[in-house]
Formats: sequence, structure tokens, C-alpha cells
Amino acid sequence: MLTAMNLLEEIKDKPWGALLYGHLPEDLLLLMDPNGEYYWEKVEGKNIKYFVRQCAGQPWANHFALALMCLSDRNLTPQSIMNITSVLNARFRDLFSHFKLSAMVELLPTHVEQYVTGQILSNHSDRQRQSILTGYNTFMFNLKKWLGTKFSDEKQAELSAYMLPSLPYDNRDFSARTRAITNAKTKRKEDTSAVTPLLPEIRAEAHLRWNQISRLREAFRTAIADVREQRIPLPIEFHYDESEYVGERWYFILRDLKGFGQFQGEKKSYREFSDDDCVLEFVKAEKLEDGSEGEGPWFLDLLKLKLLGHWATDYISDEHREKAVNYLNHWGYEIEDGGKNAPFLPRNPGLLIQGFETTRTARITNKLLINIEPIYVACMFAKFALDIITSSGARMNELLQISYDKDCCVVTVDKSVSPPRKNYIFRLIPKGREEPENYYMPEEVFKFMTEILKMLKESYKSDTIPEVQYDVESRKHLMSQKRYIFQYQSRHINVFSINAIIRFLLHGMVIQSAEGSQVILKAHLLRHAFATHAVQTEKIPVDIVKTLLHQKDIEATSYYSAPTAQQVSESMNSLHENWISYIDIQKGILRGPDEL
Repeated sequence: MLTAMNLLEEIKDKPWGALLYGHLPEDLLLLMDPNGEYYWEKVEGKNIKYFVRQCAGQPWANHFALALMCLSDRNLTPQSIMNITSVLNARFRDLFSHFKLSAMVELLPTHVEQYVTGQILSNHSDRQRQSILTGYNTFMFNLKKWLGTKFSDEKQAELSAYMLPSLPYDNRDFSARTRAITNAKTKRKEDTSAVTPLLPEIRAEAHLRWNQISRLREAFRTAIADVREQRIPLPIEFHYDESEYVGERWYFILRDLKGFGQFQGEKKSYREFSDDDCVLEFVKAEKLEDGSEGEGPWFLDLLKLKLLGHWATDYISDEHREKAVNYLNHWGYEIEDGGKNAPFLPRNPGLLIQGFETTRTARITNKLLINIEPIYVACMFAKFALDIITSSGARMNELLQISYDKDCCVVTVDKSVSPPRKNYIFRLIPKGREEPENYYMPEEVFKFMTEILKMLKESYKSDTIPEVQYDVESRKHLMSQKRYIFQYQSRHINVFSINAIIRFLLHGMVIQSAEGSQVILKAHLLRHAFATHAVQTEKIPVDIVKTLLHQKDIEATSYYSAPTAQQVSESMNSLHENWISYIDIQKGILRGPDEL
């Protein structure tokens, strides 16, 4: 029989054992299920890494370690476990620091109560305060169930040393939870109220900008082809007219990034180059009408301030950092702590980010350089996502399921009407369901999908696209590898990337709440706006919208589609005008003949 020493030596060779060894007591390291399998085998690798990096060595480390094994064994999603653990870890740091605690036995229910009721750490929000009890109760509920069903009384007694202390209350006993929920709902409805009447304009602006970036890429490619055909040395100047709505002429210089700054003042000769070596330098924009200065592409300010990706690097000056923070705050991005937030940071390589060499050269030369391909690809996916959400109200994890697959993309013909009508359908699995359901789309969404497939096949230099691993944490463990449409460079595009590229495509649109604050568009906000527009403007019955949104509970649909403050105000104004008109008529009727 293996001794504890033998088992400890054995686990050192396991990835999780190598990470955890030396950070936990033996009984937690070696905890096994009835089949002799280590519980740590079931914990997601990234959650173990987070634990070692952020929790190990803290007074609560052993308690969190037991909870990690418990939640993983009880099949909570890895992302849910990460969210709960990271939030609780942050709150425990706050409490232990404030009260100067050094051990778990020193943590008392009154400490938590003082925090939740707002008596301490006055700068924390209601949402932060209610989150500690939400996470704490999740830990406790699952631990009690798990320990009571998985272990003997003797083992339960041993592990009780790693149980969090019970709290004699929960979120329902405090107003912080109610305030947090109410404030969140109020903010969402305020934002929805601002977005809903602008949905057609948002779609139109996204399409306009997509057409602009598509024409810019075409002009870039045409310039490269001309240079190669005529063997012209770089750099060269060129321009083209962006006449659709903008009415401007845009001037650029096509530059060889590798030869940038070389041979200055000398006559250059043609040399072979790859498309990846080339960047555009934006020179100026002129209005076609009178030759005055134009605005150029909508994203120039983001490039000037170098705000794409991780912008707050050590390379920028304090003056530049202050300008960047002020600019982002002006547009509602709520950048704090010197710029830790990065609103235009996709988590997928090849999207939006300009690349090290382009960014470095732009910084050194102070030129406005554009690496067009990452922007083009990002805008293509952003437009596709935006069209799907505003056409169907699909959730993020649903639209990211779309695959190049006959079982996913379906076209049916309805012959009961004349002429026969085609239905374009994505078959996707909604939240909380196990089987695919129908998501009806306009024909143009399917047509644009073929453009994405063409781009992907070109990038892969293949007649097809590869299968990739689904990368939405909440459903990652349930989905198989497929030829997902939302992919690039052999990786599935994730939620963070979609929100970042949607922000980019729509950046600079003025969408303000009734209080005057700038609204930041996210996928889920657009879903709320779709539901509200469908019920309040298009007058689609709420039970049909419930089906369109693939929601189980019609109360949730009613909340999503409830009239906005602006719609209520407009209705009341209309009603009051009718009343006034009615009253004026009655006054006329009631007047005597002499008065008339």
C-alpha cells in the first residue's frame, strides 16, 4: 500500500501537483474520490494557476482549495468557478487588510456585516458589497452538500477545519443586494432607452463603416498590385474618393515597414516585399465639395492616441497617458487607475491589434500608420455579430456557435405563400437547453457569411476552414470542435474579442442616456434593445418575442421588452396633447352664443 510520502512523490509529476506542492497540507493535496481519483484532476488548469498565483499563502488558501475541488466535482462551469473565486478572494483581501486579520479564526460575522451594510470601505459599490455574500453562499451551499454525500463522518470531521465559518444571515437580510440589483436594472433600462430608438441608425452606421474599411483595404491592395506590376520603389503616395455619405478624398502613403526610414535622400530601387511588410500612412482628408480639411476614417483618434490593445504601456509619457485617459473617459469607457482598462483589446491574435513593428515604428516616427488587415478582419466579424444580434436578439454564446455545417445553416422554402418564401435559419443551442433551436435571419446575413468564409479560406490558403475548440467558458465543456465561423488564425473568437471589436466599429457614435452619460454598446445591451424594439415599436406579441429570444420564462421577456422611460414619456405627452385638444373642444361647446 502506498504511503502518503509515496503519493506526494507521485503527484509531483502531475501538472496540478507540480503547481500545488508546497502550498497545501497533505490531506488537501491527496484528497481522492471513492474511485481513487484525485479531486484535483477535475479542477480546470487555469483555476489552479489562479489559486497558486493569487490565493496561496493567504489565511483563506486552504478553505478556497477545498471549495475549488468541491465546485469542480459538482460540475459548475470553470468560468463560474473562476468568477466566484476571484471575487471572494478580492473581498477577503479587503476585509483582512481593513481589520488587520491574520488567520481565518479571526474573521467574524460582524466583519462581513459591517462591510455589507456600508460601515467600512466607503468607496466600494453596492454591487461589490452584495457580491461577497453571493459567492460566500455559493461556496457554503455546495460544500455542505458535497461533504455530506461524498465523505464519511470521520472524513467530514477532518475536513471541517477547512470549511468557511457559517454566517447567520444572507443577502436577503441586507439592502445592499436590493440596491445593487435595482441600480443595475435601472442602468440597463436607461441604456436600453437610449439605444432602442437608434437601432436602425446603429445598423446603418456599422454598414457604412464596414463599406469604408472594405474600400480602404481594396485601395491598399490595388496600390500594392500596381507597385509590383510597374516595379515602383516604395514609398508611393496615392489617394481615392470616399464619396458615399462622407464626401471626402483620402490621401495615403504606401510604405515598406522593413525599409521604413532607410535610403532617405537617396534614389531608391524596387525590391520584392510581402503584403505583410506594407502599412499605410494616413496623410490627410479633403472635402470633395470645397477642398477644406476632412475628418478621415472614424478610428483615427484611436490610432493617434495608440489606444488599440494594451495601450497603457511603459513606453508612453505621463502627458500622453493623461490625454488617453481623458479621451476614453469622455467617451464613457470609465478608465481608472492610470489606464488599466483596455476597451479595444481583443483576446484573439490578428484582430484589430496593429502589431509590434507597426506600433513601434509609429511611436518612433510619430507617423499615423495603419496595418489594415487586422482592422478589416475585426470589422468584418463585428458587423456580422451586430447584424445577427439586432436581427434575432441572439445571445453571445449562441451566435458564436454558428458553424460551417449543413446542420447549423439551413434554408427552408415555405410554399404555403405565393411566391414561395425562403427562410434562412441558424440551428443553435440556447442557454439552458440541450437541443438546437431555430434562429431566423435575413437573407443578407447568410450572404455576408459567405464573404467571411471567403476571407477565412484565403487566410488559411485552403478550400475549407479548420475545426477549432469552442471558446466561451460557460459552455466550453459542452461543445465539440467544429468549423466555427467566428474563428481566426485557428482559434475560436471569444466573448471579450467580440465586445472589443463591436466597440471599435461603433466608436464615436454619440449615444447618451437621459442623464447625459455616454452609453457603451455591448452585445447583451443590443439584445435588450432588440426585445424592446420588437414589442414596443413593432408591436410583436410578447409571447412571440419570448420564442425569438429563446427564453424559458415570459417574465424575463417582459423585463427585457418593458417600455423604456423615453417611450413612456412620449406616450404620456401624446396622451396629454389629446386631453388638451379634448378640453379645448369642450370649452367651445360650453360657451354661450354671446361669447362665441
